[in-house]
Amino acid sequence: MNTAKRYPLLIILAHWLIAAGIAANLVSGWLLDDATELLDLHRSIGVLVLAFSALRLFCRFAYRSKIPASVNAPASLQYRVEKLVHTLLYAGMVLVPLLGWLKTNAAGHVLVLFDTVELPVLLEKNRALSSLFGEAHSISAYLLAMLIGLHIAGGVAHFMMEKRNVIKRMLPF
Repeated sequence: MNTAKRYPLLIILAHWLIAAGIAANLVSGWLLDDATELLDLHRSIGVLVLAFSALRLFCRFAYRSKIPASVNAPASLQYRVEKLVHTLLYAGMVLVPLLGWLKTNAAGHVLVLFDTVELPVLLEKNRALSSLFGEAHSISAYLLAMLIGLHIAGGVAHFMMEKRNVIKRMLPF
């Protein structure tokens, strides 16, 4: 049985870098339009979120035996909801930035990471696909924001109602 009390440091760092990137992009996504300078920063942060999410997924499997067990009973509804929310969070952490990248390329733009590195073009210019991917990117970002809210609420509920400090397992200190 897994008795780990904390997540491995690499997972903790990836978690908080992803959280900061998503928070920044949710705010900038609400503030920007296609003509703003903020858009390039938004896109670059999205690429970093995608990269750190890939790292986090890799670590999730590589360090499987070092990840703390759930505090919920495996047969409980809480456990199932926890697993579903985590799975959907991982999907969103990959899907939202990927849809943004596809929208950018389909709009005829090359994605440039912090004005330095051109990233591969995944799609040729296609106005209809740009619109489709843009809508999917926006909708999935709102869904991701809701999932993050559920994730935070779950941690707070464990702490407030059950006196379990699950948040401590993911803190870097």
